[in-house]
Amino acid sequence: MSASIRRRRVTAASLTPHKLAAFLRHLEASGSVSLAARHAGLARNTVYERRKVDPAFALGWRKAIAMAAETLRDLAIARACDGTERVLWRAGRRVGTIREYDNRLLMFLLRTLRPEIYSRRANNPDNPNNF
Repeated sequence: MSASIRRRRVTAASLTPHKLAAFLRHLEASGSVSLAARHAGLARNTVYERRKVDPAFALGWRKAIAMAAETLRDLAIARACDGTERVLWRAGRRVGTIREYDNRLLMFLLRTLRPEIYSRRANNPDNPNNF
């Protein structure tokens, strides 16, 4: 067989379209390259190398990260506004629950979403947006 006709053997470690699609799905769900690569059966360095040489894959990567960021932002907003439930224990027995709100998370979100009002730089007496 000549070198130009030789076919590559597909192995468990091979980069297949199915594995690349699985990686992008997991990246969109988690936002973690390491976790997505592990779930897709790929090495981190393999997907980083593929991103460098495959513009379509790089675009899919950017879209997956953007979707993951939106999901995480939505979860953070829900946690800051709705709070999280914490179980109360006394003498080894569950006695109830309380709802806790994360004011630091809320401030971070405000500074991110409206930096012109809530950023540290905006908090000066000369800023007309201050209350």
